[in-house]
Amino acid sequence: MTGKNFIKKLLITALFTQTVAAYGNTIYQFEKGMPDNFIASKTSKIGITDEKSKDGNYSLKWNFNNKDTLKIKGNTEYTVFNKAGKEKARSSFAMWVYNKKAINDKMKVEFKKDGETKCSFDVNMNFEGWRTMWVQYDRDMQGKAEEGMDEIILTAPNSSGEILIDQLYPSTLIDPRHNARDEQVDFVNLNADTATNAHWMALYKNYNRIEHKKASKLTKNEQEGIKAIEKKFKDNIMKKVKVTPLLIEENRKKLTEYKKTSLVTPQTSELYRSFSEEQKSYLNNTQILQYGKWMRELGYMYNSTNNKEYQKEIYDIFQEGLNYLYEEGWIKGSCQGTIHHLGYQVRELYQSIFLMKEPLQKSGNLKKAKDMVTWYSAMGILYTPENEIKGVNVDVLNTMLPGMLAATLLNEDEKIEAQEITQLKNYLSKSIEYAPGLLGGFKEDGAVFHHMQNYPAYAKGAFDGLTPIMYYLGNTNFAIENFDIVKKALLMTRVYSNKHNWLLTLSGRHPNDAFQISDDVLAYAAYGQEKGVDKELAEAYLRLAPEGKFADEFRKMGFKAEDAPNGSWTMNMGSLQLQRRGEWLAGVKGFSRYLVGNETYIKNNIFGRYMSYGTFQILEKSLKDSGFVQEGWDWAHYPGTTAIALPLEQMKAPISQVDTYSGVEEMLLSDETYSGGNSLDNNGMFAMKLHENPKYNGSHRARKSVFFFDNRAILLGSNIENNDIKNETHTTLFQNYLESERIEKVNKKSSGTEYICDSQNNLYKIKKGNIVYKKGIQKSYDQKIGTPTENNYEIAYINHGTNPKDASYEYAILIKGTSSEQEQFKKDSGYKVLQKDYNAHIVQDEISKLRGYALFEAGEIKNDNFIKSVDTPSMVLIIPEKDNIKLSFVDPDLRLYEGIDETQYDKDGNMKEVSIYSRVKWNGNDSIPHVSTLVLKGKYEIVEKNENISSEIKNNETILKITTVYAKPVEIILKKI
Repeated sequence: MTGKNFIKKLLITALFTQTVAAYGNTIYQFEKGMPDNFIASKTSKIGITDEKSKDGNYSLKWNFNNKDTLKIKGNTEYTVFNKAGKEKARSSFAMWVYNKKAINDKMKVEFKKDGETKCSFDVNMNFEGWRTMWVQYDRDMQGKAEEGMDEIILTAPNSSGEILIDQLYPSTLIDPRHNARDEQVDFVNLNADTATNAHWMALYKNYNRIEHKKASKLTKNEQEGIKAIEKKFKDNIMKKVKVTPLLIEENRKKLTEYKKTSLVTPQTSELYRSFSEEQKSYLNNTQILQYGKWMRELGYMYNSTNNKEYQKEIYDIFQEGLNYLYEEGWIKGSCQGTIHHLGYQVRELYQSIFLMKEPLQKSGNLKKAKDMVTWYSAMGILYTPENEIKGVNVDVLNTMLPGMLAATLLNEDEKIEAQEITQLKNYLSKSIEYAPGLLGGFKEDGAVFHHMQNYPAYAKGAFDGLTPIMYYLGNTNFAIENFDIVKKALLMTRVYSNKHNWLLTLSGRHPNDAFQISDDVLAYAAYGQEKGVDKELAEAYLRLAPEGKFADEFRKMGFKAEDAPNGSWTMNMGSLQLQRRGEWLAGVKGFSRYLVGNETYIKNNIFGRYMSYGTFQILEKSLKDSGFVQEGWDWAHYPGTTAIALPLEQMKAPISQVDTYSGVEEMLLSDETYSGGNSLDNNGMFAMKLHENPKYNGSHRARKSVFFFDNRAILLGSNIENNDIKNETHTTLFQNYLESERIEKVNKKSSGTEYICDSQNNLYKIKKGNIVYKKGIQKSYDQKIGTPTENNYEIAYINHGTNPKDASYEYAILIKGTSSEQEQFKKDSGYKVLQKDYNAHIVQDEISKLRGYALFEAGEIKNDNFIKSVDTPSMVLIIPEKDNIKLSFVDPDLRLYEGIDETQYDKDGNMKEVSIYSRVKWNGNDSIPHVSTLVLKGKYEIVEKNENISSEIKNNETILKITTVYAKPVEIILKKI
């Protein structure tokens, strides 16, 4: 055959076998007969069969003898990875194989070019049912792949047998983080065992490190504890249903329909992205989540009746459904090609197995089901050596922990069950200890980290998963240790939220009100101690959920709803300062060289780059009630921010996958270390050196501060500059959604001191500046897909003009003041700005006498009553008392590393976009202790000794040496001598 005719024949074959026309997207679905380019050796036989399939109605059947071959002629479509390209996905081979009988040998898959083998891999054939494999050419195979490989050869095991093949991709692009190793291809993506997503991907590693000690006799407390845990778990997940013959028959029919489909995870759709519409029409899939929910319904039914005949029929359906699950590849040892993020879809499946524990055990089928739950829940994580545990990934708490508990409760031997529950307790107790650096888990200030940042939306999921486990184990000898760490983090959720919505700037890639703190987690955790019920958690629950399902129970115990939290809180692991009075919350947030300023995905928060530019938000009730509705929101004008007022269409983030540590996302860092807050006597302050990442405009800088004095906030800015000669720079005062459907448009400009009361009853006093106020229809774009939106809004900002140099601002806010307080505020706002320049912002409150210092630079402080000098950029709060002064000191530099991270800069010294996940040299470091020297005017002695503080008196000065870590405030009381 000539080369020309061969190519022509291949093109015809491609159409005949329904391969995608685009290069690199061929898939064999076997729906229109046998492809001509599949050639079996003479002693074997191939054909198309409708016995079983993974899509459509047909698959390829191969009957083989010892070492027979099946050849697939044609370009494999492998492509060399382009390191300079935006696409980080790599060429992988993928196919489904159905094995009728396990064979204790391997099938070889080779890829040839001009008759010479270039690369290959082996598949363990010791399985029955369907299995799939996603094998990356460049990383996972033996040899070296080359473009232009023109033949794939499958060599049969050293045995006769029969397999079915379906959905075969010669080459498809897969994110290199997502290929999963399992018992069939245990060499795939070995790096995943230690990668950021190891909790999803390392099922093989985790299952194989489970160890059981020699079983010893259980104590009475252990036996009672196991029974109590099983009862609480069952009671909490159980739902009574009315069982009838009709209901049983309906579920028998459902199973019949399910068995006509393929059970898949949403993650497998990653391979469907290039399918044509015709090819997609052959996909007859049932999501595993839907199937798991159906199986749980059978569990409800079984446990809702005492009719033995009904129970037998229900169990028979359940077992047949379980067998089909196994056949589809949902079995111990199988990873479905990829297993990332699986936990979200299988919680109900795990619960169904637990609900059917009794009949499974009686029929001798429990172990196989337990092994499956143990495998997919990654229960082996519980056996991580203590020295390897550095915090906890909240995905484990959210999606995997419930399955791990179910796996421990599925043991037939109570002694082994006690061992595994103890392992669960020990793992949780260790992993919820404070995590170093930016690693996931709990932080001392109450933050909960995920994606290398304080992330309430994920903390919510973590608490949803963790606190019921605390409840099940609580009041038994299996109760977790470090209860107070979880308690503090839980109580902080109701500090940075009001009542249920957290501050918009904490919303990560979800700038909306879709996520809220859960009430029930407080109640579950309240029962999580070894004995009794925690009063603070119970009373916090009663404030947030006075009609909740635990409310009557708590009230009968004598608990009462707490008052709303009032005070000042510093969360410098989130570069966050919080102030609460009455029923309102005010918060201000920044970012730094350690903490990202935004999280943006291709379809999430695409206009969100300004979220942490000193955003100042006041929350009373919901986000909507407090002035935020996503439709119509101007993303260039977050309140409190100083930012370039770009047209919104220019703010849409250009996103790429910057390395293989990350996904397709944007999470930008600054190069500044100075961003954070400080608290003293229920008041506080915040300050930051704002420097925009050079991905956008690296010339944009500002020095910003906020000082909180009860219900007054003073906001200062200095040294505002950038080189944008087209777009103005604005400091936004407020932006509020307005309920009215029709509202008269208002545009107003002024200069000099101005008072503006916004629609939220916050009074603003702006000292000089070009002030703009607008009210009317405001046009914007949807934060997910960029479609136009609009709404009624009011907005006010200070206009610094284009190309600002050394611009500044000063304004004060009276938050939710009464009419008499507002009148007094207009007469006298009660504060003095003592310094506002490049070196420092210093403000004195004339009412409380609290003085706040944002000391941006080290050096001497001119003309100050208290401080002479400081050798570290810092934040100080001082309150003079009769014979003492009370002082709080913060070095806002988290100090996860010293010097610069050279890998974040290009050859010209310009900062470049990097992934926070790739900062492995420092993102998991503990904070480096730093000693700051603060020199006070006058002679003082420390009232309460503190190992982190020392003092020395020289002449008429007191020299304080203060050791800090993680930017934690250090409070000091000094007595005048």
